[in-house]
Amino acid sequence: MRLLASTDFALRILMRLSAEPDGQHLSVEALARELGGLSRNHLHKVVQELAALGVVRTVRGARGGVALARPASEIRLGELLRSLETDQSLVECFRSDGGACVLTPCCRLKGFLGGAWSAFLRELDRHTLADCLVREGGVPVLPLVHAADA
Repeated sequence: MRLLASTDFALRILMRLSAEPDGQHLSVEALARELGGLSRNHLHKVVQELAALGVVRTVRGARGGVALARPASEIRLGELLRSLETDQSLVECFRSDGGACVLTPCCRLKGFLGGAWSAFLRELDRHTLADCLVREGGVPVLPLVHAADA
């Protein structure tokens, strides 16, 4: 299984934001730089999607930026992936129009893949964004390795 690049970026953004003290905002520019030089424009679109989902809040202006809209301990990973990957089909026969695979009438693979995807999401439902971070003395720590350092 493979997640969309935008879902990967969303997870990284959320992990980075969850390491910030409550209420602290980060600019999209800072996020792009800290997350290895990701495209600022692409990150901006992902932040907008996360804001529409109610996962982050954005504030305009010089002291503005992006922050988590609710505690990281309340953001379930499975729920998040369901929201971010809604229009994606694992394989053609999972498409909303049924796809055009000629094997569909006698294929059992779709059921196996559907079960695997459901198990994947159930496992992620057991974990929150807060579970993704190492904690030292109760404080989330997210050491960043910049592209230039790697």
